[in-house]
Amino acid sequence: MRILNAEATADLLPYERLIPAVARAMQDLRAGLIHASARTVLPLPEGGTYLAMPCTDARYAVTKLVAVNPANRERGQPTIQGRVVVSEAGTGTPLIILDGIVVTARRTAAVTLLGIETLLARPPETVVLVGTGTQAMTHALAMGERWPGVQLRCVGRVRAQSSAFAAALSAQGLNARVLPLEQALEDASVAVTATTSLTAVLPDDIAPNTLIVGLGSFTPQMAELPAKQVRQRQLWVDDLDGARHEAGDLLQAGVDWSRVHILAEALADKALPRAPMLLKTVGHAAWDLAAVRTALAE
Repeated sequence: MRILNAEATADLLPYERLIPAVARAMQDLRAGLIHASARTVLPLPEGGTYLAMPCTDARYAVTKLVAVNPANRERGQPTIQGRVVVSEAGTGTPLIILDGIVVTARRTAAVTLLGIETLLARPPETVVLVGTGTQAMTHALAMGERWPGVQLRCVGRVRAQSSAFAAALSAQGLNARVLPLEQALEDASVAVTATTSLTAVLPDDIAPNTLIVGLGSFTPQMAELPAKQVRQRQLWVDDLDGARHEAGDLLQAGVDWSRVHILAEALADKALPRAPMLLKTVGHAAWDLAAVRTALAE
């Protein structure tokens, strides 16, 4: 059985193959061809958390294992570590172990890019990216690879962080610059939030033709998107069950869940009416399975 490090895992997950694999996984999940149980969360010493996320289809049995150890920060070790363990579904034979952090980062970016392309029905020309952390960086690099020449407008809490973030992207050949939020949003195709904020990082009023995408907040207590926009827009999510439990942006806005659509619907029906739109992603083990399918070149 092969055990791959972060670099080797990333090499097996090019976005040109991962994005269509995520689209297929969304459709397979909707059709009942992929099975996943609820995420298991167990305590670890010193305030740590151990998570297990299993998923199966007819070919693979996949489990992502993630350890979150905040005390590792003082030890100079990673606070989040993970592995994706893959076995053959029919025989249980172990096949491969992938780096779980890389899998999560790249399949999350793939979901975002798939959602943007599907809901806009075209590649975006300008993307406002709010956030300067690891998740924002992964998304920015993915966007530059997928949409060469896309204009990335970078917004962070601190000007120096935003400048360093944009400079790092520019050094890799991306079209990135720092702008004040209000100016960045002018005529923007998409506004993407990648923060862990407890309060909205976007203004209440945003042009209706700007697609809003929230991917950073992941608990009911977090809400990086303005409630006014959540209530006014056509709502899309990658996974409805997960959103009901984790999407603080939607929960705090008190949404009517009967009007929330899953992205698989838009993949199946390209003629769905488009209104001012908002996409909230929360993740699903099936997207990890999509990465496994990609890595094993199915």
